[in-house]
Amino acid sequence: MNNREIIKLNLKKHWREYEAFLILIAALEGLMMIYGVMNFDFSNFKRQLYFTCYVFLFCCSVAALIINRICLKRPKLENLSISNVCVYNSVLIFWSAVISALDINGGGYPVTYMTILAAIGSISSVPPLMYSVFALCSSAGMITIVKIMGAGGTFQLHIPFFLNHIIFLLVVIAVEARNYHSVKQQYLLEQQLEELACLDGLTGISNRRSLDSYMEKLMEEGSSFSFVLLDVDNFKSINDTYGHQEGDTSLISIAHILTEIFGEHVFRYGGDEFAVISFENAESTAEKMALVNRRLRERNTEYVLQTCSGVYYNEERDDERRIFERADSALYEAKQNGKARSVIYGTSAYKV
Repeated sequence: MNNREIIKLNLKKHWREYEAFLILIAALEGLMMIYGVMNFDFSNFKRQLYFTCYVFLFCCSVAALIINRICLKRPKLENLSISNVCVYNSVLIFWSAVISALDINGGGYPVTYMTILAAIGSISSVPPLMYSVFALCSSAGMITIVKIMGAGGTFQLHIPFFLNHIIFLLVVIAVEARNYHSVKQQYLLEQQLEELACLDGLTGISNRRSLDSYMEKLMEEGSSFSFVLLDVDNFKSINDTYGHQEGDTSLISIAHILTEIFGEHVFRYGGDEFAVISFENAESTAEKMALVNRRLRERNTEYVLQTCSGVYYNEERDDERRIFERADSALYEAKQNGKARSVIYGTSAYKV
């Protein structure tokens, strides 16, 4: 899992909190703008800089909020959403450095900078290296501005300031790195659990839950595909005669052969039933199901392992229920007409 994926997952999971953060920043800057208009002496250059910074961050926060809202609703714009987060975070950090430089020059403390830097580290899953670069560069910029503004005057930064600031940077960078590592481990664990929840424990292929999710995706995209529903001929007899362990072995063999022929879109529907999604037409898909049975008959066992299947080609944008019903109807016809055959829904054609 790379840095972009972590930022994307964190943004999707906590988008409400992130938007609340943007709204809060915009509201605060709006209030500061009103305060500035009512109380600032704009003949003072420092007050002009303060007010300009307020307006700048207010505009950036509103723009980031709008971009974030638009991008999160459009999967194709996810990369733009990630870039938006990274750019806004960097702008916010450097903005706080400028404000704190003005505060320090006026005899205050870099409270704004320290607060924003700590908040960014806790709210956004910024990679530690990127966060460290932002922190060091913005700190250097803050100190440079203070030096320039205080040049020729009596104001000086002393050793205690630098020691305290270095300790602060080391602490926030260490805490952010730890938080990032924790978030990464959490998402990796969630990903593993999700993968396990979508896999069949016996055969290792995708399960019915995964099938439902994938079908829903195909329905949304309006894709055309062949849907195959199949089960094992005389599976109960295999279990009764050779034992359940041998029955499990036969299911694993079927899953393996189906995957070799059809690729990854093979699912264990339940019991001895499997489902396949093929992006070829119904005739080609039925030919492949005939190949599956030939491969199964080549196994060196005491019994013949074979399947019946029903194929339905979805090109009318049917819903999932109707697709399943039609494939199941074709499967029923295949089983009624004999063993080891594949029937295409709506035709009398079958492949043995």
